[in-house]
Amino acid sequence: MIYATEKPQEVIISQCVRERNCEDRISALPDDLLVKILLFVPTKDIVTTMILSKRWRTIWTEVPRLEYEDIVSNTNSEQKSVWWFLEKSLQLHKAPILESLCIQLKEICPTNVDVAKLVGQAVDRSLRRLLFHLSWLAKPTSMPNILYTCETLTELELFNKIILDIPPSVCLPSLAKLYLFCVLYKDDVSLVRLLSNCPVLRILLVIRSEEDGNVKKYTVKVPSLEEFTYLYKRPLSLAENTRSLVLDCPVLTKLSINDHSGDSCSIGNMPSIVRAELSTFCYPDKKFVMCRPDNFSQLVDLTITPCDSGWLEQLMLMLKSNNELKSLTIKSSYIITPVLWNKPGHVPKCLASHLEFFKWRSYNDIKEEREFVAYILANSKCLKKAEFVMPNSKNIYDENNICEELKSMFKISPSCQITFTFIHI
Repeated sequence: MIYATEKPQEVIISQCVRERNCEDRISALPDDLLVKILLFVPTKDIVTTMILSKRWRTIWTEVPRLEYEDIVSNTNSEQKSVWWFLEKSLQLHKAPILESLCIQLKEICPTNVDVAKLVGQAVDRSLRRLLFHLSWLAKPTSMPNILYTCETLTELELFNKIILDIPPSVCLPSLAKLYLFCVLYKDDVSLVRLLSNCPVLRILLVIRSEEDGNVKKYTVKVPSLEEFTYLYKRPLSLAENTRSLVLDCPVLTKLSINDHSGDSCSIGNMPSIVRAELSTFCYPDKKFVMCRPDNFSQLVDLTITPCDSGWLEQLMLMLKSNNELKSLTIKSSYIITPVLWNKPGHVPKCLASHLEFFKWRSYNDIKEEREFVAYILANSKCLKKAEFVMPNSKNIYDENNICEELKSMFKISPSCQITFTFIHI
């Protein structure tokens, strides 16, 4: 007999299933597993988990990666900086090792806060990676001295309104990656002092701004450095004869320089460069490439951006001692400028035995360019592909003529494929 107050068996089973589905199984997981789950959640959401229950109150404080960013909106005049949230949450944070701390403070950040003190607190947590982007409206500020003696730091990224004022006690024994974006340098000594006390530094990326005028001789002398990228935004109109870039990194394998400042450049013994991207053929003394051509003897991949009329001659000097080059890319301007070209009497070994890919972006089809292309096609025995990217012509007949002319050039490599791409500019 079933009384009115009793439930049929299927109803009871359904209710049990619903209760089981609503069961909080996540909270029953071990702390270390919960921390790993929270690594996939934005920091602001990580902190809010503390209100879920007593179980969650302190879990977020053990998360070893934290990211804070000011969000600037043009439509919101009452924006608040992430600073206040950042300062309080970092005070409560308890993780013994802080693997990564990313902070981006923009114009809405208060100008009276102590950012150096906050960085010092992070260093005390055995900090391993720091990204600090400071774009506030106040004057540039220095980082605390303790940052430059952090034994656990492996990666450091400093952006914008930060002064690189390096103390004599600097020692970063674990730093492998260093990124300096538009920072201000106190003087030449600070830069040299920093780099000379990073014994395992492998990657260095530098972007210099117009305001960076304190360093006259930008010296990069790092025995362990493997990759170096350098971009200088200083206009050529502000060029000074006393300014220079000095490189001395004997195990460097990747080099990228984009510098139209007019500063001179000196390259020491760096025979291991395999990949290079250069946009520097505008130095007044014209000695950038000629200083040590053997630095490029092991090049496999080369990309160049011409900046003056003598770039072809300088390129041939680079290739003269090279035996390994497989890929050559030219990124010229669509603005047609005079080019000097004299066919060399000697064919570089890399053309005769290794070059497989040749690409010319912004090919303008002027006489000297055609002669150089003909030289490459006639002497590159292993060439597999020659690609040309050109601006659209108003006359389709002209485009067809250019293509036919390039196709008709003599190719010593019977398997070489020539392709064309026309783009709007």
